[in-house]
Amino acid sequence: MGVIDKKTLKKIPRLKISIYKYKNKNDYYCKFYVGKIHYSSGYKEVSLKTKNINEAISKANTEFKIWFSEHKDTTTKKDSNIDLDIAQPYLRFKIRKYKHKTHLKNNEQGERDSSKWNYLKPFFEDVDYKDMETVEQIIDDEILSSLVEDGRSGSTINKYFSVLTQMFKRAKDRGTVNYIPDTPTQQVINTPREPYENSELNLINNRCKKEYEKTKDIFFLECKDYFNLLRSAGFRPGLEPLNMKRSDYKFVKNRDNPETDILKFTVRNTKTKPIHYPIANDFFTKHIFLEILNRHSDLKDDDYLLFPFIKDRKTLKNKTGKTFSRFSKDLNLYYYKGGTRPLYSIRHTYATEQWKKGTVIEDISKLMNTSPRMVMSVYLGNSDEALIKLHKRIPNNFKVVK
Repeated sequence: MGVIDKKTLKKIPRLKISIYKYKNKNDYYCKFYVGKIHYSSGYKEVSLKTKNINEAISKANTEFKIWFSEHKDTTTKKDSNIDLDIAQPYLRFKIRKYKHKTHLKNNEQGERDSSKWNYLKPFFEDVDYKDMETVEQIIDDEILSSLVEDGRSGSTINKYFSVLTQMFKRAKDRGTVNYIPDTPTQQVINTPREPYENSELNLINNRCKKEYEKTKDIFFLECKDYFNLLRSAGFRPGLEPLNMKRSDYKFVKNRDNPETDILKFTVRNTKTKPIHYPIANDFFTKHIFLEILNRHSDLKDDDYLLFPFIKDRKTLKNKTGKTFSRFSKDLNLYYYKGGTRPLYSIRHTYATEQWKKGTVIEDISKLMNTSPRMVMSVYLGNSDEALIKLHKRIPNNFKVVK
């Protein structure tokens, strides 16, 4: 575009709008921050088509209001980068600290911390690290669930959280943040996450409907759609189902039962393989899925299946997780048997329900896109319902001599 004429630069501090002319232009321009989900620079720039500064200020105010009324997902906060601002300074310090240690174990401490951060980093992409509630929700829900599902031991999981704590402590000491996030205790890490009962999830659904009736915000009805989708098939809560488009479902004819179609989804870029094909249970297919489709019936194939008008899917992921936990806490369901039951616990519910209905472990693992060992050790091994079902399958007609 050219070089900004600094003599013409005016600012509206309250709205953080800059108004200026370019040296090779006669008209005023304005720019304001809207986030990198919209523009690579993070800034929206508009030609105001006027040479008069007072008219330019008025038009800039109008452009600002129009943008934020049409883009509800926009944030005026500058993008924070936990990797650049917190992790990398800490890791450079850690590598320097141990560089000249002679003992091999200490010498490689910085590299070991870097390896742990490489695992943790994707969970915090596009997250405002100054939002303590979101950071702690990601730690308690997604990271803990992912590490457990990957088969990490309790002591190993604690080492990952120790790296996070040390990173934030150093950042706090240098004024980058004003808090150190709480991480799960060893007792919480070692406490299995229990599934929800279907009746409990129905209470959360009802809470979504009541919140919609109160606020008229369709987000809460779409939350109910999302929670029901997770209950219907072996999804991992998060970006995998939220990134599905309208073209990512298909009704497959069941030759053995022509009256019942099988609802098949296509999930891309999953944790374990490039493509996964979950299939929904029949009740969801017959009674719920059409309600989801009809909620926004005029959408195109490349529109999102869920929350179609929200562009920032990572922020959406965090928002839905916090909404579920808030409703669960309000209903006194979240804290259970010494542990917590965040959104990821619906995955435990799905595994338990399949097991109760007689689905074999190998098939459950295929439906959930994980290994049979993980299904048994993580999702079923400590469920009372699964143990009761297992007990019924064990032959008990042998006699013991007293």
